[in-house]
Amino acid sequence: GAADRPVVFFSPNWTPIFTGESINLTCNVDPPVQWNLLYTWYRDGNWIRGDQRSLVIRYALVVDSGNYQCQAGGSERSDPVRLDVTGIDMILQAPLFVHEGDFLSLRCHSRYSNRDPGIRFYKDDELIQSPVNGSVVNIGRVNVTASGTYTCERNNSNSITLKPKVNITVTELFSRPQIKLNPSPVVQGENMTVTCDTKPSPRGASTELQFGFYRNGINVQGFYSSNQYRVPSAQLEDSGNYTCEVQTVTGSVRKRSNIEHIQIQKLFTVPQINVSPDPVILEDHMTITCDIKPSPRGATTELQIAFYRNGTNVQGFNSSNQYRVPSAQLEDSGNYTCMVQTSHGTVRKRSNILQIQIKGEFE
Repeated sequence: GAADRPVVFFSPNWTPIFTGESINLTCNVDPPVQWNLLYTWYRDGNWIRGDQRSLVIRYALVVDSGNYQCQAGGSERSDPVRLDVTGIDMILQAPLFVHEGDFLSLRCHSRYSNRDPGIRFYKDDELIQSPVNGSVVNIGRVNVTASGTYTCERNNSNSITLKPKVNITVTELFSRPQIKLNPSPVVQGENMTVTCDTKPSPRGASTELQFGFYRNGINVQGFYSSNQYRVPSAQLEDSGNYTCEVQTVTGSVRKRSNIEHIQIQKLFTVPQINVSPDPVILEDHMTITCDIKPSPRGATTELQIAFYRNGTNVQGFNSSNQYRVPSAQLEDSGNYTCMVQTSHGTVRKRSNILQIQIKGEFE
């Protein structure tokens, strides 16, 4: 609300301006407030008259030049914006702020006439090929490479060629995104959150952004307003090279992150099954063990183990990693496997097959 820092805009959105011209400065708060605020205006840090959202300069004078700021209610002061009012014959006008994705127009503005067919515009001393409409050149949609020194060239009323110039910095609408992972590292079965982190510029803060996520170049979450991709109970196959993309709703500005390799760590290894004694003689006390090596992060995870003979469950899931047969009989022979799972069953692994043949006492 009102505590957010406001932003000053110009209308018409040109700077500098001639003496005698009018301009409207607006103190914008995002999000807009529904009640009447008291506004305060400053030039070069000094309070000036005006308590409305708009500050109108009807007939600009050179002394109106300066750095303007506003406050909305009890907010912080806005960043200063520069208004230059000049008494010279010709100026090159540019928008107050230029963001990537904006359409940029420049005006070679004469105090006397704007009907000069011979106006030329230059960027860093190179002729701009875009068509000139009256005294305005439409450069089109720009990115940060459009930053530079712009000049226009035209004759004044005495046929003297004037070359007013202006420096333009095209600011990023938002920074290049970065992939952030939580938790890091991710262990099998944990809920994984991949965040596409970008910082909007102060004037881009109200721009609606959309986020898309990719694993190994394949889209896993299409463009929408959430900057997070969530994987409940991440598995090894969720490992891969992740990137994210941020764009404006219109797609006018789009940026992709660097590749971030995410490796889901095993909670525990594939279990190994073994028997003691080996070989097993008839009526031996037979112990089958399901051997598990947890990862460091998995050491505290509660695991459950079950045992199978010829695919049939002989001991249901419980915390013991051993299946004991007090007096082994011939019918206890068979193909044994064990299965290990987390208590919620989010991670489950089966061992290799161990063939156990109970031997007769005199074999």
